[in-house]
Amino acid sequence: MEYHVLASGSKGNSTFIVEKTTGILIDCGISKKQLVYRLKEIGYTIDDIDYVLLTHDHTDHNKNIHIFDKEIVYTAKGNIEDLDEDHELVPYTSYTFGDIDVYVLRLSHDATNPIGFIFIGDETLLYMTDTGYVSQKNKELIHNLNYYIIESNHDIEMLMATRRPFSLKNRIMGDTGHLNNEYSAHLMCDVIGENTKEIVLAHLSQDANTKEKALETYYSIFDEENIKFDKEMIKAASQTSVVSGGKYEH
Repeated sequence: MEYHVLASGSKGNSTFIVEKTTGILIDCGISKKQLVYRLKEIGYTIDDIDYVLLTHDHTDHNKNIHIFDKEIVYTAKGNIEDLDEDHELVPYTSYTFGDIDVYVLRLSHDATNPIGFIFIGDETLLYMTDTGYVSQKNKELIHNLNYYIIESNHDIEMLMATRRPFSLKNRIMGDTGHLNNEYSAHLMCDVIGENTKEIVLAHLSQDANTKEKALETYYSIFDEENIKFDKEMIKAASQTSVVSGGKYEH
C-alpha cells in the first residue's frame, strides 16, 4: 500500500491511497488544477482515481468533489445532496473498493456526518482528521496498524495566543473540534504497535501550529511514554507539498 497526502490543512485537503491496481482519493478540497499537478508529481493522473471517499461536508474537504462522477463518490448519509443510497457509507461497516477493504469510523466534528477510514489491503492504514476526540470504540479498532494519517491540528498555547474569537477557540478545542498535538501524540502512544511503520501528522493549523511544534511535541511525549519508534518515520503533512509513504517507490 502507498499513500500520498496531496494537501492537508484548513485551505484544502486531499489524500490519494493506492493498493495494487486500485486508487482511492479521500476528499477534494483543492482545485482540479492543483489535484492534477500534485498527482503528476507522484506519477499518477486523475484517471488513476477509481473511487472518491468524502469524510464530511466542510468546504476544505468537499469544495471540488463535484468534478467527479457521482458513480465513484461515496460518503456518509447527508454529506452530499441526492447521493444514491448505495453510495452511502454506514459507520462501523466494511466495504470493498477494488483491491482495498475500507472500514468506516464515526468521528466527532461539527459537520453533518463526519467519518474516518481504516484501509485494509496487504497493509493497513488509518485516515482520521477533523475530530474533537477519539472514542474508546475507535481506539480499540485502530490498534497496531501499519500507517496512521492522524490529525494534529493545534498547539493549545499557540491557539490561545491567536486573535481568533474566544468562541472559535472553544469550538476548535471542544469535543466536536480538532485534536491538539498532545492529544494526538498520546493517542498514538496508546495504539501503535510492532506493525506500525509510519505516522503522518495531518491538518496542521496555519495560525496555531507549526510542523516543528507538532513534531517536537510528538518526540517529547513518545520519550515520556518510553515509546521506541523511529522519529524519522513521523512526518508532518503540508498544505503546499505532497507527503508520501508506504510502499511508494520515490
